[in-house]
Amino acid sequence: MNEQFIQQTIEQFKSKILMSVRHRTLRIHTGEPDLREDRLFFLLLPYLNGEHWNDEQEQSAISVAVIYSALAAHDQIKELNASSKSQQLTVLAGDYYSGLYYQMLAKLSNIDLIRSLSNGIIDISEKKASVYDNVKQSFDQWMETIQTIESLSIVQFHEHFEYVGYQSFVRRGLMIHRLEYELDLVNQGKSSRFQESLADSEDEFDFSHSWLVLLNHELSNQKIKMMEDISQSHLLSHPVRKYLLDLYKLRLNEQVSVMRER
Repeated sequence: MNEQFIQQTIEQFKSKILMSVRHRTLRIHTGEPDLREDRLFFLLLPYLNGEHWNDEQEQSAISVAVIYSALAAHDQIKELNASSKSQQLTVLAGDYYSGLYYQMLAKLSNIDLIRSLSNGIIDISEKKASVYDNVKQSFDQWMETIQTIESLSIVQFHEHFEYVGYQSFVRRGLMIHRLEYELDLVNQGKSSRFQESLADSEDEFDFSHSWLVLLNHELSNQKIKMMEDISQSHLLSHPVRKYLLDLYKLRLNEQVSVMRER
């Protein structure tokens, strides 16, 4: 296995998911479902690292990917307000993907996994609602909120199949992606509901610095911890370690020292 194999495996997995959720009308009006490659990488991480992987795990992983597609479709509506035809169809796309992942999970008849993922979706939905419901909380609580939203279903999937050694990489990796996404929006002069929630909480909870400064610090800290986790891990194969480093543009040893001095 090498990095090319990892990339090809992710692309093949993505094609399988698209085949499972294809719907001509929704595709024409709303585009393809949200299937971020970094998220697919973390879903497949045990397999890519050489762990045992069977058809049940493959089908369960597809269901988890569709969960995130459904949540992403509904997020678009919350951000854009469903008034146009395309936005109303995006609502339907989210509902369609939600129905599909329940159907997929039901076919597997894995009650424990269904129970775990269902409880997790409730938790994720509550955390997402807090972003839109004018909730005010500390910066650390917001970071926990975002980490739950971004990674909980994948963590539960790994936990169910006893791949718990990969959970820290999943949590940290998807957290880094979200923080970079939010900071990219800021650099483009754009905002998000999450940033508005942070700003609303800043005065009430007397943040030690502005939410933007704290967000940059959090990104640096998460990258340092990711590099430490990778360098100390005896679990990850060389190709997977290299893929993770490239994914977040990280370099071991010298970069950790530089970032710690900041």
